[in-house]
Amino acid sequence: MKKITIFLILILTSCNKSDCSDNEKIRKIETDKIVETFIKQNYIQSSNNSYPICNTFKKIKINPESVYAKPTKNLAIVKLPPRLPRILENTKIYIEMILNANINGEKIFSNKDSLNFAEQNNCFLKYTLPVKISKKLKTISVTEIDKAEECIILSIPIFSKDNKKAYMEIDCYTKEYPYGACVYLEKNDGIWKILDTRTIWVKCPG
Repeated sequence: MKKITIFLILILTSCNKSDCSDNEKIRKIETDKIVETFIKQNYIQSSNNSYPICNTFKKIKINPESVYAKPTKNLAIVKLPPRLPRILENTKIYIEMILNANINGEKIFSNKDSLNFAEQNNCFLKYTLPVKISKKLKTISVTEIDKAEECIILSIPIFSKDNKKAYMEIDCYTKEYPYGACVYLEKNDGIWKILDTRTIWVKCPG
């Protein structure tokens, strides 16, 4: 019985890795297309006066627990950790924040996407702009962003199960008012379009 159980676990693990690998190839291609959409719509600019864009995207981790759930661990007073590198800042989101997002009362994503969202925590962990796109933009490397006064960091998209909808974040670090925004996208007839954008954080001066 133990041998059968172990065998089934190995099969399921193998299937998940295969799905992850196949989806990652597709989603990297779709991410290229999304960035191209941003460029065409001037959502990110390529002029010399524009903010440099980090050529490595940050990875968002999805918390499957409810934002209203009681913490599973007892609260304790701890020392604040040292400041994280910018690429690791603002990298967490509650799953229901994405699932409950709507436009005029109509949900952007389906509840069926919930399991798919959680699975993406372990898939598509790295994305770097390909040369064909980076040469169109003013870019900065991930090793330079912490010293830069101004820069933009994009996130790896979180995709719906059918890869036709996506959620992204854009962190804009400026001298005056650093802020972060989220972008909801949908693919129709092979073309990605921006459905909605929302501010998610603002750093006040001082």
